[in-house]
Amino acid sequence: MNDVSPGSSPSPKKSSLRTWMLTLALITSPALCCGGFQLLDALPPSWLPGSLDFTVNLFEATALIENQTTETLYVTAVTTTYGDPRVIPQNITFRQRDIPVAPQGSVTLTYDSADLPLSGIVVCRSRDECRLSPAKNFGTYELTSFEALETLEPKWKEAVQAQPLYNYGTLGLVIFSLVPILLFSGWVYLTVRAR
Repeated sequence: MNDVSPGSSPSPKKSSLRTWMLTLALITSPALCCGGFQLLDALPPSWLPGSLDFTVNLFEATALIENQTTETLYVTAVTTTYGDPRVIPQNITFRQRDIPVAPQGSVTLTYDSADLPLSGIVVCRSRDECRLSPAKNFGTYELTSFEALETLEPKWKEAVQAQPLYNYGTLGLVIFSLVPILLFSGWVYLTVRAR
């Protein structure tokens, strides 16, 4: 009789599968760290404990945009640190630019005060109608009238429209960060089952 009893050693095939799952879980574990950091960065600073907020948001600065008009406006943070205007990607509902601000509403844009200081905020009422609110020394921008804003240079408008609207890269990284968790869970399941 060649019956295998429940307490016998696992087959080489199952043992090999467990080894591969553990190896892949270890190899992909940096994605878990990156995804976790992205998720922490997307949370409002008030949700994080003081020491963790300091680590995650070390050079992070904010700009509070208050829409005091009667129309929905779309705002985008822009920097000119590297010469040409560049969008400072946001992570608000995975939108990087054209963040909607409802009438009498507000939104907080974030930027890296060390590497990507704010040069101005592009304010649009439609794809073709955009103006500029230049950066100030303090963090509150009251938009009382769209027409009162400065004229926007074409290079700024081109930079905004060239940036993808949604931040699929961050979403993909967060989803990919689940892979090591699934692999490790599978390894634990197979190991327990083999005993």
